[in-house]
Parts: sequence; C-alpha cells; structure tokens
Amino acid sequence: MTLANAISISRIVLAIPLVLLFEDISKGELGKLWWAFGLIIIIILTDFLDGYVARKAEETTNFGKLIDPVADKVCMMVVMIYLIISYKLPFLLFFVTLAIRDVFLIIIGVYLMFSQEEVFQSNRSGKWFMGITALMMTFFLFQDSLGISGYVLWTTYLISMLLFAFSTFEYIR
Repeated sequence: MTLANAISISRIVLAIPLVLLFEDISKGELGKLWWAFGLIIIIILTDFLDGYVARKAEETTNFGKLIDPVADKVCMMVVMIYLIISYKLPFLLFFVTLAIRDVFLIIIGVYLMFSQEEVFQSNRSGKWFMGITALMMTFFLFQDSLGISGYVLWTTYLISMLLFAFSTFEYIR
C-alpha cells in the first residue's frame, strides 16, 4: 500500500469520529461543533495531501484513483446526512440523486479496476463540485454561529447543484 492510499483510507476512518461528534452536537453539545469543524479541515487537507503525495512519489495507482473519490463521498455523505436529519439542509432529493450517481460511478470504477483497464480520474468540474459542496455544507453547519445569511447559503447551494449537473454530464460523456 502506498502512502497516498493510506492517507485516502485515513479519510474514511476520520468519518467515524465525525459521526460521533455530530451525534453529540444533535444532543445539544454545541461546543463540539468546533471540534467537528477542525476535523472537517483535517479531512479536507488529507484530500489535497493524498493526491500531492501520489504525484510527487510517482505512486499513482488505480486503487488510489478509486479510493480517493470514495473517501470524499463517505465524508461528504456523513455531513449531508447530519444536515438533513438536523433540518439544516432540507433537500433530501439532492442527497439521493448524489448518492445514486456516486454509487454508479464507484461500481464502474471497481469494474474498470478489476478488468485491468484504466480507472477514470476525477475531472476538474467534479473537483469544483466537491469543493463548493464542502463550502456549502460548512456554511449550513455554521450558519448560526457565524451569522451566514440565507443568500450566501442558497447561492452556494445553487452553484453546487449546477456543478453537480455539469460534472455528472462530463463523467457520462
């Protein structure tokens, strides 16, 4: 296993304490919101770090091309589920559509990996989608404590939806 792949896997492992923090936050322990924020920052940094390490060490692998977006999706789904359950993100349809698309892309990636074909890498619009969606979810998480306006929340949501549609189109093209 390469160092970059281990970093990607660590992102999946970090989703576990994130779930536990969100559970405590939903029980009213709002002080843990900042711990969750810190953990989200670490998760985001590992997302940049794994790709950087893989390219620098020239250890880009098909497994890495598959596990990196899976780790992204696991962490993103944890945050989305919390936001939906806590009624901060009322768009279950967005979550379901995203989940269906991502499961489809993961199945194709696993098939390509085991059929000895090149696994497709994430595209630029997909990376923008992930970044804007992470920003949007952070805004929804901290809207009260940071005083983020509804305009900012819904603008990032709309941009995220547009990038979702565009990146999905690019993947199936």
